[in-house]
Amino acid sequence: MRTFRRFAATVALPLLVCFLSTSLPLAAFALEADPLRVEDVPTNLGLAHAMAAEVAGASLDELAEGLAGRFHAAAQSEHTGNGILLVALEQAARDRGLSVSDAQDQVRLEFQIMEMRIAYTSVDRVAFWTGKEVERRGSCVLTSRLVRSRDDEVLATTQQEVVMADRFDYDLLELLASDNYSFTSPELVERDWSKSTEPYVVTGMMVGLIYLFFSNQSGD
Repeated sequence: MRTFRRFAATVALPLLVCFLSTSLPLAAFALEADPLRVEDVPTNLGLAHAMAAEVAGASLDELAEGLAGRFHAAAQSEHTGNGILLVALEQAARDRGLSVSDAQDQVRLEFQIMEMRIAYTSVDRVAFWTGKEVERRGSCVLTSRLVRSRDDEVLATTQQEVVMADRFDYDLLELLASDNYSFTSPELVERDWSKSTEPYVVTGMMVGLIYLFFSNQSGD
């Protein structure tokens, strides 16, 4: 028995501590390995990429007649989502047999993000016995124009917008935001149920008192 205790103290316990110290960080890494999804739910960054893909594809479809094989894409104003839009434009171009060039080509696509917004619109329960869910809405508005590079003539313009909405478990709230993009960390304002239910409680008490009063009168 003493030999077993000595073995546990000198060998087994350090091995257990070592295992826990390595497995827990690995578990955390696995949770954050995909910045676009958490437990099959799109993160706010993933939702932004999905909205960018929608407006980028729709913009290229609208401007298709003026695109000749490849084009140069350029943002016309500062926005934290410009990089996301560039990625979406490159993917949408590849899907359509086009390419985005870093050089000044015959035509350039100038784009401006008018809105890229994500908001938590409500917190509630599907049923009394279930956990809370958060309703989320995202919106993206993109204006684009196709310009001929040699003389800056505007060939075509378009504006595309998309709105997406979904719900997710309240417990995932802290995992869906991204520190790199301010619009992916919207404020959540939870409803104060004590204030909203107070009038109903007071009304119920008054109805109960009135009922008791008339019950006593009829009993007399």
